[in-house]
Amino acid sequence: MSLWKNGSFVEDGFRRVADDEAIGAGDAVLVSLARFRAERDALLARSAPLGVVIEPGADWSDIVEDLPRLAVVAADLPKFADGRAFSIGRLLRDRDGFAGELRAVGAFFLDQIPFLKRVGFDAFSTEDPLVLKGLREGRWPEVTEYLQPIADHGEVPAGTRPWARRPSAPVAEQG
Repeated sequence: MSLWKNGSFVEDGFRRVADDEAIGAGDAVLVSLARFRAERDALLARSAPLGVVIEPGADWSDIVEDLPRLAVVAADLPKFADGRAFSIGRLLRDRDGFAGELRAVGAFFLDQIPFLKRVGFDAFSTEDPLVLKGLREGRWPEVTEYLQPIADHGEVPAGTRPWARRPSAPVAEQG
């Protein structure tokens, strides 16, 4: 997969490994949440960078204390219509305080990247040829107006404005 980060394509220093695949001592790897739980001590004892892949619907609350020791957390997007990765990103950043690389992996549209960035993702890995082509060509679908404010983007804090717009005055009935 191609990795896009900080506005350009970069070499991915991590390799995603299967649960039964051997890991070399110096390999920077992404492991499943299940494998991390099963081999936690051995994986954290390694000196090489480590990342964990969180699947949609997974509960990672038992590894929150280990997040500062992870270089990457990748949220899997198995299909573009599955929005759970957006919640995973926001929770990891805001609730759990994850400060490392937050990577979106899998199926997403070019148009979804600004929204993924907005909730905390800073790296994107996909095989989608249309997304890759758009990024190579510098097409960035900027979104300038949002319904939900985010305080860390300098916007009005939540709760101080309505989330949905309403008509300014009722329309008079015509007789």
